Amino acid sequence: MQREITVKEFEDAVSLVDDIEPMIVKRDNKKDLIVISLEQYEKETFLNKLEKSRKQYTEGKVRSARTVFKGLREKYGYYY
Repeated sequence: MQREITVKEFEDAVSLVDDIEPMIVKRDNKKDLIVISLEQYEKETFLNKLEKSRKQYTEGKVRSARTVFKGLREKYGYYY
């Protein structure tokens, strides 16, 4: 669950805890910034990339590695 705090409350919260839950920081009574842990950010980034990959797969926008490398060998003339 997110919570809304002021910049001063944020400074106090960060200095007191090791694990930061998602927070929205307000400045001049306007929502200005969201703070999440690095772990949560990396997880969200990974899940977004995974969802994008699934969408590309279901839309048929993927090719096998064998097909890609065959095309590169034909284009650039590299054969091993």
